Amino acid sequence: MFRFLRQPLLHFLIIGALLFVINGRQSNPVSTDSSPAVDSQGPIVVDRARLLDYMQYQAKAFESDVFNQRLDAMSEQERQTLIADYVREQALYREALRLKLEKGDYIIKQRLVQKVEFLIENTAADTINPSDEELNNFYQQRLADYKVDPVYSFTHIFLDAEKGGMDEAKTKAAKLLPKLAGKTFADASQYGDRFPFLQNYIERTRDFVVNNFSAGFVDALDSSAPSTVQWYGPFASRYGYHLVMLVQRTAVTTPPLEQIRARVLDDFRYEALARKREVAEEAVVAGYDVQINLEPKQ
Repeated sequence: MFRFLRQPLLHFLIIGALLFVINGRQSNPVSTDSSPAVDSQGPIVVDRARLLDYMQYQAKAFESDVFNQRLDAMSEQERQTLIADYVREQALYREALRLKLEKGDYIIKQRLVQKVEFLIENTAADTINPSDEELNNFYQQRLADYKVDPVYSFTHIFLDAEKGGMDEAKTKAAKLLPKLAGKTFADASQYGDRFPFLQNYIERTRDFVVNNFSAGFVDALDSSAPSTVQWYGPFASRYGYHLVMLVQRTAVTTPPLEQIRARVLDDFRYEALARKREVAEEAVVAGYDVQINLEPKQ
């Protein structure tokens, strides 16, 4: 964490955020774009810079080169529609200021807070480009997060506990098991009762099987060797007992970084962005004099 605080890019982010807030304190009525304070009596000026600001705020993306190209590529009708939308927004905004509708409005306060949060986040995101070593360290520290659980492929014969209780279902399953010698995967549907879910489970995850049967049932699968001729059981579930042919069970694996690099990079950036945002916001708060008085008003 302390090494993180010494990063020059972070210092730049914090200073930028503070300057943004300080500048906001000194300005006149708050504008919805980056243009100077609004004169509600003056003309609504439409120029390229204002349109580009408007386009970027509408898209919630600040890439001036991209939007310059987009503006140049517009047809005359598209450009006129854009101008009309901008003028309409400015006119309604000025009317709201003239009526002083922004005073004491909590929704507007929240929108301004979100605007600063978005500015901080957008600035910080561009600085998060880990080296190969940093990304590998991040991956190694979180190997458990990238673990791939085993998958199971099996069929089963179900003996329903609702037809006489668990003990009866277990007895029926035990009597049926010897009769399955030589029976194949495809023969399972000829025996037992109708199961609420599936007959055959092909490459299903542990969580999926646990949800359909029980954790104890999956533990029993983990203790059985996969085979295309062997039937196992009786295995209990929350519904009754089962005779099982387990044909495949994969091991728990963790993909190498090269295979999931994009996912790990996204996770790295998400965590780094959260830390940068928190530090920058704390710096903004630290720039204010906070006075706390919880005594009831007289």
